[in-house]
Amino acid sequence: MTATKNLIFDLGNVLYDIDFEKMYKAFDDLGIPNFENHFTLNKSDQIFFDLEIGLITEDQFCEGFNKLYLLNLTKAQIITAWNALLIGYRKESIEWVKANNGKYATFLYSNTNQIHYDHFIPQYAQEIGGNFEKLFKTPYFSHKMGQRKPDSASFRHILDKEGLLASETLFIDDNEPNIIAAASVGMQVLYLKPGMRVENDLVLD
Repeated sequence: MTATKNLIFDLGNVLYDIDFEKMYKAFDDLGIPNFENHFTLNKSDQIFFDLEIGLITEDQFCEGFNKLYLLNLTKAQIITAWNALLIGYRKESIEWVKANNGKYATFLYSNTNQIHYDHFIPQYAQEIGGNFEKLFKTPYFSHKMGQRKPDSASFRHILDKEGLLASETLFIDDNEPNIIAAASVGMQVLYLKPGMRVENDLVLD
């Protein structure tokens, strides 16, 4: 096996805890029962994909959300419920990244959106201190890239842009389709299943 020189971390449920059930309850309370029929980790209504690759703005998302679900919610109500899945940083995992930053070229690749970004970026400064994005040589966010996982082209884009060899690059994610896509372009992978943690289960030479 080729020696690992580069690490690419996912964010949600890798370095940061998320809870879909809290979001589903928040939307249920606003009059959208069974919200899991509209948004899950791997299958969602188109409006969420559009938000994740930056095709629509926060205002367009909220307007489209009301039209799609025949509601008249305020922007604040929608954003609060949408952000309800965002719990907080895994401090021990963040410490692992900090401790090993000098050994590896470290990157982030997250499927996210501007609304969530505007929540979790200042949250890092509050919970841990400092600038979250500076933990990485380059952080990649789907809404800024215009691409998202598990599109294999998005992995090739990062490898090419950074000049990384796939065989020397380990991708860590909690979502199996993303792991499969990364492996398909020749990357090393670690599928971080529930209960696993970076600081316990990421073993490198």
